[in-house]
Amino acid sequence: MLSSLSSSAPALVWRQADADFYVATLDGQYAGFVTTGTAPATFDAESGHGADLGAHTTAGAAAAAVAAAARPAPPRGGGRAPRRRSRRPGSSRRTPTYDMR
Repeated sequence: MLSSLSSSAPALVWRQADADFYVATLDGQYAGFVTTGTAPATFDAESGHGADLGAHTTAGAAAAAVAAAARPAPPRGGGRAPRRRSRRPGSSRRTPTYDMR
């Protein structure tokens, strides 16, 4: 049922733990699960950290929510190099002075 999703996230592996319960692992670590929901025709998803990822109308949508939660966070600042600040024209950099007595 969820095995086709492994191609979208190669390191995410789905295993069927019960008739209606699928567990995901990412590089061998627990990443979350998908199971049939309490409401008719829904699928509940939970992240590897226990966060409720909601009820979804398809198993694929629930699995996609687990996959999105399992992805590492992007680097802060969008991965761009820090911006250099230019000095204002006419400003001079002050050199610290030390009393050497």
